[in-house]
Amino acid sequence: MHMYFRRIFLLSLSMAGLAYIGFIATSQLAYAQIDSQLETNGWKEFTFDDQRQNTFRQIKEGVIEIETNKSVSIAYLPFDTAKLDLRETSNLVFEWQHEGQVIDTDVSKKGGDDRILAIYLAFPYQPEHASLKEKLLRPLVVASQGRDAPGRLLTYLWAGEPKVGRWFENPYTGKAGYMKVIQDAKDGSNNANVWHAHKVNIVEDFKEKFGHTPPTPAYVAIGVDSDDTKMRAITRVRGLKFVK
Repeated sequence: MHMYFRRIFLLSLSMAGLAYIGFIATSQLAYAQIDSQLETNGWKEFTFDDQRQNTFRQIKEGVIEIETNKSVSIAYLPFDTAKLDLRETSNLVFEWQHEGQVIDTDVSKKGGDDRILAIYLAFPYQPEHASLKEKLLRPLVVASQGRDAPGRLLTYLWAGEPKVGRWFENPYTGKAGYMKVIQDAKDGSNNANVWHAHKVNIVEDFKEKFGHTPPTPAYVAIGVDSDDTKMRAITRVRGLKFVK
């Protein structure tokens, strides 16, 4: 797996982490296949050279379909920070659905960490909460990705391992990012084409993992990864929004 928002978070706080930066991979960049309707709605893309890309399409209002076939890429939507107030709408809700081969791996380990689906939330860099190593690396991050490069990442996964409900460090970012499996991969085979609804409290999760109140997220992203397992599947996301 060579993903995570072009690995935008060089934030693993080591020189090796400089090749990562959140969604920035150590490989070169390519472009995802995102249909014109998603682009009109503000969605953008991240993916990697030498890797087949997923196909993202809006099949109806509020429903995004992702087709993966031995591929990996991510679509992301920047937020209008003036319109999003986590004090009023601290919960992110969405539903997801799967059909096809079940991608069942351990996403806590580098290499082979494919997943059925992932929802990512990227947060702005906050120097007052950054470690010394992050502060030292920040000029390199800015030079590579610009001043808006995020500083923290939460990821919610439909995947195999670790067990549902347990937070773990993003294996590529270290303490700059945390991940949680919220849907077991086996549900993809036992309940094919069933919509699974989720509601996650972004404020509480951010406080739990990073120890302070979160800033307004910079963007949300969705991604599927099947390049290691060489599988083929279709997943869908609908109703992705912030609520009270």
